[in-house]
Amino acid sequence: MVESGDPAHRTRTLALTVFGGTLALLVLLIAIPLVVPHESLPEPIIVFVSIFILISALIAGIALAYLFLTRAPVEQPNPGIAPLQAAPPAQGRAEGQADPAYQDLAIRLLDGDERRMMKVIVEAKGNILQRDLVRITAFSEAKVSRLLDRLEERGLVRRERQGMSNRVRLTLDQA
Repeated sequence: MVESGDPAHRTRTLALTVFGGTLALLVLLIAIPLVVPHESLPEPIIVFVSIFILISALIAGIALAYLFLTRAPVEQPNPGIAPLQAAPPAQGRAEGQADPAYQDLAIRLLDGDERRMMKVIVEAKGNILQRDLVRITAFSEAKVSRLLDRLEERGLVRRERQGMSNRVRLTLDQA
């Protein structure tokens, strides 16, 4: 089997292995009382097997929960973003509006929460208040600020002070 260098792939593979092994162990432990008569097993062995079954089920449940929680989200086409294709000339585009092809490319190159944040900004037509990002994404104020710092470092957005909040604007057209 070819190992991927991606840590997420490796941890999912490890979780699958743990889940499979634990499931096999559960089947064996549950089969013991069915194969061996209860009367011939001493009580401490029955208690030990029962505790082992409980621990194995717990480990299997944790591995399965991890697999479900870390599965890749299914990308659904977003009608607000045109698919990546040859970009038409930028004539007639208003200041601060980026080409939809660049927006789509930028969003696909981001990871997890950054992608989610960028999609919200794009859906707001590239102009939104930072406090609205906190409300819409349900991220904490600190997390939104950190994510915007990263997006600013990449040159995808810029923040402008506006009252007690910041206005976030797309800057993809300058990239």
